[in-house]
Amino acid sequence: MEKLGLKIRIERKKSGLTLEQLARKIGISPITLQRIETGKSSPSVVLLSEISYHVKKPIYSFLEERGKPFVHIKRKNQRSVSSHMLKVGMIGPRKMVTDNVVVTYSELKKGKTIDPHTNPGIEFAYVVEGKCEFKIDGQTHLLETGDSFSLDAKLEHSLTALETSKFFGIYVKDKE
Repeated sequence: MEKLGLKIRIERKKSGLTLEQLARKIGISPITLQRIETGKSSPSVVLLSEISYHVKKPIYSFLEERGKPFVHIKRKNQRSVSSHMLKVGMIGPRKMVTDNVVVTYSELKKGKTIDPHTNPGIEFAYVVEGKCEFKIDGQTHLLETGDSFSLDAKLEHSLTALETSKFFGIYVKDKE
């Protein structure tokens, strides 16, 4: 955590932002940002994404491990789960961020539905290709190529592919 915090501090300063300015931009208190920068606290993936955006550095630049600036996972070595309607591949390295984060790539065939369900955590997805209907908390959203979304996965949600659809996703499971 200390190295992550140090990287954040270095990039904040390179960007010409004070602790207070960056904290305001990302919607947290300066004390919280200071705790992150000193390694006393760890940012969520969403918060790290906001920091990354405001200091204009890719998120992966904060996550590189010592001696491992590049991790290559061959397609044949990516774990996956599939059924007749959905294929989910785990495309990110295990423990990329923490044990509770899974990076996925999914494909849902046209006309197929992922039934209403919940998960203990939060999810983010980017629609790489296709069009689908996403339902959550009584609302329906049309998602198309290039759209992204995030949600509290504890809320019941479902997905129906209006066209064969492909997604890149990040799931952050609540710590037990």
